[in-house]
Amino acid sequence: MRLVADTGGIVTALNQAEPDHRLTRAVLEAAALVVVTPLVICEVHHVLTAGGARQAAADFLTDVAEGFYRVVNPSEQDYATARDLVAKYGGGLHRKRQKPGSLDLTDALNVVVAAAVGTNLLVAFDQDYRVVRPLSGHPAFVLLPTDGS
Repeated sequence: MRLVADTGGIVTALNQAEPDHRLTRAVLEAAALVVVTPLVICEVHHVLTAGGARQAAADFLTDVAEGFYRVVNPSEQDYATARDLVAKYGGGLHRKRQKPGSLDLTDALNVVVAAAVGTNLLVAFDQDYRVVRPLSGHPAFVLLPTDGS
């Protein structure tokens, strides 16, 4: 299974206090390929350190450095596509625990990267992905672990 990991999915997998911790961790560990962008890496590290989970942040960076996650560096064209997605889905979406919001750059790049690796599987809880149509040709994104494995 190839999947793209969003910030919320990784943080949930690393935080034992999260209700979906075990399921999310199991999804990540079962994947043959887990792709992240540098933006997700920065967000995960920030969320963990800001929350006082410095050891979890350090462990996450070790996982990145040791290749558990495949880091995909977006190209200029990827940023252009992400820009267009942000413009298209820039308002009226609901995300992260039903707070009003819109597709942000990190999420848009996840959509672009998912197409590049030919998947619609995301480790994510962000509800923006429910509205965005995958660029991979799939009819919709599958949000793991919520939508099953």
